Amino acid sequence: MKVTKVFKAGVVAGLLAMSDASSASVWAPTDNDSQFANTYALLLNIPTGETFGIFEDTASLSNSVGNSLINPVLSFLDAATVTFTQNGANVDIKTGSSTGVLLGSSNFQLGWWSPTGWITESSSSMISLLGKTSWSLAFVDPTNHGAGNEHRLFAFDIQASQASSDYPGTGGTPAAVPLPGSAWFMLTAMLGFLAKGRSKSNVLA
Repeated sequence: MKVTKVFKAGVVAGLLAMSDASSASVWAPTDNDSQFANTYALLLNIPTGETFGIFEDTASLSNSVGNSLINPVLSFLDAATVTFTQNGANVDIKTGSSTGVLLGSSNFQLGWWSPTGWITESSSSMISLLGKTSWSLAFVDPTNHGAGNEHRLFAFDIQASQASSDYPGTGGTPAAVPLPGSAWFMLTAMLGFLAKGRSKSNVLA
């Protein structure tokens, strides 16, 4: 229980230190395994059945229009540890019993299965306090224009791909965009939950 509280506090502190979001959509692992989890799996260990996918860096994905025809190299529900293993010019990826192959490099895109098909993230924010390889990605439901239309995926041990071909005209550096207001809304809610838990602990003490 104590470890859980410390971990939650660490995530909140990390969110407080998030840098400006970037428009990076092509990623690369920083070692041979990377971890991914949505908000509920990361903080509450509650399954939600959200489906995420890993795609080729050249896949045709949009952050606003779903693609139901494209297939991911690998997909997972809620959370997963994905291993990356060089295999000649290609990279084998695996999570649990699911496997796939990235062709030509370890670069990849991330997708969320929306009501209209696969979409990529609309923004990505580095969690600075946890290091340059920890990110929060926001996927926006194209069918919901009201509150609660954003779905978060936290990713660890990945970085924005430095290949200039992934970012035409930008010299390999993703452009900065403003941090979404919903990130601060989520942070406020998380702080509220932590404060409430601390108050209960003080009363019990």
